[in-house]
Amino acid sequence: IGPEKSWQFGVLPFIAGDLIKVALAASLVPAVWALLKRG
Repeated sequence: IGPEKSWQFGVLPFIAGDLIKVALAASLVPAVWALLKRG
């Protein structure tokens, strides 16, 4: 496996997964704050 392939199959999936987690956290935090403020 060359550098390009290892980059494509090793690093990119991690970055994509991290971006998804960050997006989920960013959308969950305001919702949690709204619930806490309401209660």
